[in-house]
Amino acid sequence: MRRIFLLLFIVACLTALSKNLVYLDERGQMMTYDDVVISTPSGEFVSIEIIDKILKGVVISQSLRQEETIMILPSGAIVSFSHKTSRATVEFGNEFDNALLIRDGVAYINSELLSVITRASIFSETDSLVLYSQPLRIKKIDNQADSIRITLDRKVLPDFITYWWTGSGSLAITLRPAMVDPLLDYDEVSISSGRDFVRLVFEKPWGDIEYEIDGLSVIFRNKSGLGRTVQIETASSYSLSLYESYVDGRRFSMSYLEMNPEKFVFSVELASNGIAGLEKASDILNRRKSEIMINGGYFDQNQNLPIGLLIRNGEVLGLPSLGRPALYVTDKGRVYVSRMDIIYLAEIGGRTVQITGVNSPYRGEVVLYTDEYRNTLPEFDDFQYLVIENSGRVISKGYVSFARQGTNVLVLSPSAVQKSGNVSVGSTVKFKLLNSYGENLVSAVEGGPMIIHDGAPVNDYERNYYSSSLIDVRAPRTLVGVKETGEIVFIVIDGYQQSSYGLSMKEMIEFFRDKGFDSLMCLDGGKSSIMMVEGKVVNTPSSGIPSLPVVIMGTRK
Repeated sequence: MRRIFLLLFIVACLTALSKNLVYLDERGQMMTYDDVVISTPSGEFVSIEIIDKILKGVVISQSLRQEETIMILPSGAIVSFSHKTSRATVEFGNEFDNALLIRDGVAYINSELLSVITRASIFSETDSLVLYSQPLRIKKIDNQADSIRITLDRKVLPDFITYWWTGSGSLAITLRPAMVDPLLDYDEVSISSGRDFVRLVFEKPWGDIEYEIDGLSVIFRNKSGLGRTVQIETASSYSLSLYESYVDGRRFSMSYLEMNPEKFVFSVELASNGIAGLEKASDILNRRKSEIMINGGYFDQNQNLPIGLLIRNGEVLGLPSLGRPALYVTDKGRVYVSRMDIIYLAEIGGRTVQITGVNSPYRGEVVLYTDEYRNTLPEFDDFQYLVIENSGRVISKGYVSFARQGTNVLVLSPSAVQKSGNVSVGSTVKFKLLNSYGENLVSAVEGGPMIIHDGAPVNDYERNYYSSSLIDVRAPRTLVGVKETGEIVFIVIDGYQQSSYGLSMKEMIEFFRDKGFDSLMCLDGGKSSIMMVEGKVVNTPSSGIPSLPVVIMGTRK
């Protein structure tokens, strides 16, 4: 029974999502209050602590035992809220169920009741709850051949705007809440309106569009290019551009580095030359003295262990996880961004066993630990530990707590010992890496999600490899790709900032679908996202220069 209550509590926490409240008052003023709305399966509730900011003259108090909240409206009417029953009682006996929610000691009022009390209309969007006494007023429509500018009487938010293409190919734009100014002068646009919205239909032969919010105006344009160029730096081997662009009216900043693959060697570098450690990204770059650096793949933040496939200088330091894509560099300098089957084998005497893990703290059939691994090796009863010199010769058997410099430790489960046969000191172990491309790999870093594959956006199946918390939020992003013309591209999109919101997976697919990529995938993002060129940080990391376990380097030949 306790498990059931715990499960219900967890579900309730997950389903109670925080939103902003946007209030448009009768004078045309707009106010935004962050994280004051709780959205639950039973309705949306607004913090009672901000009611006096949107309803002037209201008086709110609680009973001495905090069993009841009393609200005296400017009209003199009294509304009482029972903390026990969540019921509201208005003078003359009118009652409302599900009127109150108590969360972390704060009382929240049902948004529909708030609408009645304030005599304001209300509607809900993804990120905001909008309460309005006066809707937006469309003052002007400037319909040009290459743009549409809609001017309103006050600032507009992205949540107020939706657009789509009609069956006949016309561009339809809906603004909500909105109304049309009676003196509006417009040309070649069809206008219809409802109780709280205005729909504008334009005959525009555009394949795709983007829009931005500029003061009191919303500007729609034909989508082309990567955005407005803020800065550009060109060298003989690369071109670095800083762009400002928009997706669904939200701005983002992008550092876009395009490189000639014939001029660079791409490699992987570890924090402090080891695994399970962190090092400031700028320190790694300075130590290696490379021209270019971006952050690497995902890692376990509890143990600082890289997640998934990792190859450095031809040595396998981690095996693939969950079938995700990776960046691959071959001994001939070819660069792939794709999925690839990887099989790692250990040949012991005349027998061959498949290695199921490398530098992994978890129990496996056959796990290899290299001398880069900095954590203590796990000790499992009845498992066989082989210490192997770099030459491949077994120099000892039995548990050791770490792999000394110049050695590897191969850990075999009891069933793997049966497969490999009797191994003695002096035996030879050879390692062999097979892959579905049939090429020799010298570097690899696992990432994902894939955004573009074989020149086309990925389908929704890609989502199966990742949690929604990773792909559905707007966040800083690091991407690596190969253009159809062969150039290698590193991209960092800033996020978690008012100047740059970041992008979700859906938004990345939409934005990059027509930008000439043969392949494109994400690496780790969020606070890890960083790009350095010629010793300088070129993007704006959300929390300063990050400390990372793995980075990807580009060194000029």
